[in-house]
Amino acid sequence: MEAAADGRRLVVALDGPASSGKSSVGAAAAAQLGYRFCDTGLLYRAVTWLALRRGIEPDQPDGAERLVALVSEVQLLDVGDGRLAHVSVGGEDVTTEVHGPEVDVAVSAVSRVPELRAALLQRQRAIVDGGRIIMAGRDIGTVVLPDADLKLFLDASVEERARRRSDERGEAPDSAAAAETLAELRRRDSMDSSRPVAPLRAAPDAVVIKTDGNAFEMTVGLVVDAIRARERASAGVTPAASAPAASAPAAKEARPTAAARVRRPPAKPTKIVGKVTWFPWLAGGVLRFLARTILRLRVEGDPDAVPREGAVIVAGNHASSADPVLVGAFLNARLGRCVNWLGKRELVETPILGPFMRMVPIHPVDREAADLDAFRTALRILESGNILGIFPEGTRSIDGALKPVREGAGVLALHSGATVMPVALVDSDLAWPKGRLLPRFGRTVTVRWGTPFRVQDEVPGIASMSRKDANAAATRLIMTRIAALLPPRQRGVYAADVEAAAASS
Repeated sequence: MEAAADGRRLVVALDGPASSGKSSVGAAAAAQLGYRFCDTGLLYRAVTWLALRRGIEPDQPDGAERLVALVSEVQLLDVGDGRLAHVSVGGEDVTTEVHGPEVDVAVSAVSRVPELRAALLQRQRAIVDGGRIIMAGRDIGTVVLPDADLKLFLDASVEERARRRSDERGEAPDSAAAAETLAELRRRDSMDSSRPVAPLRAAPDAVVIKTDGNAFEMTVGLVVDAIRARERASAGVTPAASAPAASAPAAKEARPTAAARVRRPPAKPTKIVGKVTWFPWLAGGVLRFLARTILRLRVEGDPDAVPREGAVIVAGNHASSADPVLVGAFLNARLGRCVNWLGKRELVETPILGPFMRMVPIHPVDREAADLDAFRTALRILESGNILGIFPEGTRSIDGALKPVREGAGVLALHSGATVMPVALVDSDLAWPKGRLLPRFGRTVTVRWGTPFRVQDEVPGIASMSRKDANAAATRLIMTRIAALLPPRQRGVYAADVEAAAASS
């Protein structure tokens, strides 16, 4: 493999132990940079899955030969954005199957077979033709691509990696399943690092990135920064010469350097709540009394249309600190079901009020980064058939008008299949503006409930869209339904979508 001809066509090797984040971080970094991405572990997982189905054991007399014969049956598919993230065997998509726990247990033993590694070596090297790719695995920088333009090694303690994997599987931190996950990773590390062929280790010239305590986006940012720095070096451009000082972007818009990033440990998770318990019942009663005393409160639409069971996403605009109260405190009482909120982690880490916020319940989100743990928590709330309350804007609007949002709401709706209940908080920003310590008395605020829907039923052809387009379409639909419930002054960037939807109906 030849080195990149210029800084725009780099070949990046991304290594690390199991559950260090190679796949998710590498894919996210590739998306930001417009690179292709390949997780070579999928090839080994696919062969392992096939071997399990066909009863092939690596230590059988003809085990190595039979494993090598499986390689030609495995194909990696581009999901449409440059990521080779799907696995096909015999024309069947088996991506979900190759990530199963039985493959987790068996893949290290299969990966140790020298003949199999040799059979896959040239195939992996062929994938990088043309450059501009991030290749992730456990021996990419040391064996597969020893001449890669940049070698990165993601690392984290085995305890941190086990916690992440347990979170993905929905295992309680102190459960026997979580203990087994930790033991499984320790065994996997021992096998990977002690195998005689291509043992797991960082290449001597690799940049090692420790990820303990990092939010997901922080690690992605470090990888992106390293690649961009190598691009500049390949092109012969120093950071100081990359742009004249007069045209440098404003400081608040610049990406912080790795040294300037503050690494915080992951937030302690909040317990998911289904039925209304004593504290939400008591707190809700007090907050409903205060809301009716301070505000002229009107309710329009039908909050009883929120399903009494099953996964529900309650999604609304966010213009005031009163918004969660005006939705949750009233909805909990009507349904007897608790709304599980996503909220900034500072709310639950306040020394006195924090424990009570967790009882509401509020699940912490690190707003300094794209918090993967919070996203997984949101999925667990929905997958367990509960109600998730979100404000897709992520923070309060200064002028009450809707702002552009990321695609988290759409991704959650698509992944979970949950019912979405749109709700609009009309004029709550006038009653309690952002930056004001206390609300204004006697202001009229309307809570307007929409009609529940499932995005899969509302967007024609969404099943055949690329993942990126489907997530965007789902998010836009959710925000358009919220905007349609708001007065024109609060529709913000989604005003045109409301007009277009009205014209086509």
